Amino acid sequence: MYLRHWAYYYLARFHLLLGRHEEAVRAYRLALAANPRFALAAASLGFLHATRGRYTQAAAAFREALSISPGDAEIWFDLGFVQQQQKQFEEALGSFRRAVELKPAIDRAWYGMGLIYSARHDHANAVEMFKKAAELQPMNPHAFHELAMAHYALNNLDQVRKIIKRVSEFDPKMTKQLIRETGQLPEGVAKR
Repeated sequence: MYLRHWAYYYLARFHLLLGRHEEAVRAYRLALAANPRFALAAASLGFLHATRGRYTQAAAAFREALSISPGDAEIWFDLGFVQQQQKQFEEALGSFRRAVELKPAIDRAWYGMGLIYSARHDHANAVEMFKKAAELQPMNPHAFHELAMAHYALNNLDQVRKIIKRVSEFDPKMTKQLIRETGQLPEGVAKR
């Protein structure tokens, strides 16, 4: 039994290398049939569905994986992501929160929560989420962009200029975009 579910799992991976997605889905399902407690196969199936835009199937596979491994922060993040894609924002927030409870350093979950709060025009909470994402990934221009835009929505222009100055240290393209979107040009930052 041990070797059979792993054999199907690696067969699925092989099919993916060859671009045979439906064969990979079948092989992941065979791996789960061989070992219903094989969380990695369920999560991999969810990820494959998510990359193909099949969010309902992805969510079901991630829920199955979580029923086997409820303490896996990465799978909670993945479930939150597909819920967010399906515009199930309350559910996504819950999944992202669970992910950061289990693994506080999972920057993608903080970022995801920030996007949801921004979409709701709850910019104060968005600032907190993006700030945490940027702390965890200090070279992530997208986290800083969203942080700056949340501050901009709150009219915290000093914070916006500080963020632009920080981003100018490592990403000229994002710096230019932030200057264009906010109309802010911090002292010492060249307008390119």
